[in-house]
Amino acid sequence: MPAPSSDAFNRLPDSRSLNHVNLMVDSFIANARVEDLRATIRILLSTMPPSTAQAFTKAARSRLSSANASPLPRPQILFYYDGPDPTPTSGLYDILAHARALYGAGMGLTSFGVFATIIRSSLGLRWTPFGTAAEAFTLIDGDICQAIQSAKEEIDSGRASGDIESARTKVSDLRAALKESADAVARWAGDFPFERATATLEVWKF
Repeated sequence: MPAPSSDAFNRLPDSRSLNHVNLMVDSFIANARVEDLRATIRILLSTMPPSTAQAFTKAARSRLSSANASPLPRPQILFYYDGPDPTPTSGLYDILAHARALYGAGMGLTSFGVFATIIRSSLGLRWTPFGTAAEAFTLIDGDICQAIQSAKEEIDSGRASGDIESARTKVSDLRAALKESADAVARWAGDFPFERATATLEVWKF
């Protein structure tokens, strides 16, 4: 990253800051490897008061809900056949990463639509109990459970109180997608892969 010019310093009201971020810190953020940046954030959050993590997730939600946020990945296919079992594509893991970022930032309700899309993409597929598709579905089942917990906290905190009907719609759509999957798998006598998510969602009342 090129060093800031003297003109850039002169234009700033406070030459030590850039949009409230110290210039040296901003240089680190812009140039650090992703692994180093993640480790630094984890150290910071684990050694600071809980209010720091709360402020961090609030900033994350603001970013993810802004017009400048990275768009939801829209891969053409999430699974392809390369043998007897469907194989997850890199597109599946891209969209999963997006969903995890949402529920990790406390936007579990928003992530429900992403998971509903993933579930519906599996309708019509058949897989063996120990193949790569089954492994991926096990991970997704756990992800949905975490998203449900995130959504519960979102509602309990009052962040969704302004649009509770929209929240109910998102829950209903996820529930419908899980039911569609259960019915589809039952038709070929397979093992339904989202049992934990379905059970967690069924006992949740709000």
